[in-house]
Amino acid sequence: MALVIGRIEPGFLDGHPDNATLIPLPPQNGGAVGWGQVYLSFGCDFGDAQLRIAVWNDTSRSWRVSTLTVTAAAGRVGVPVQDGDSKVSVGRVKTSATDTGLCPVGYLIEVILRA
Repeated sequence: MALVIGRIEPGFLDGHPDNATLIPLPPQNGGAVGWGQVYLSFGCDFGDAQLRIAVWNDTSRSWRVSTLTVTAAAGRVGVPVQDGDSKVSVGRVKTSATDTGLCPVGYLIEVILRA
């Protein structure tokens, strides 16, 4: 299994695309190494986070946009990765009027390597 970790930028998207994080994805079930399924998940601590998730698919040449709630009192939250998905744009949106957008949010990409 291969792992990549990173963090989502603090601050909110509303008019500030520089607060977004772009995550390139390895292709599903491919590559010269011969890996299998690709998994993407998010987790946070010290507060809850609402994320805008936009997944680019090379095959359909379109974005799939959704929101994802990640809570400190729960485990990781996964985002389905489909054939043709090549990148994910992630940004925070407010969970409430008191949300400061500063709680740490991380991501994990998991890839199962074939022998």
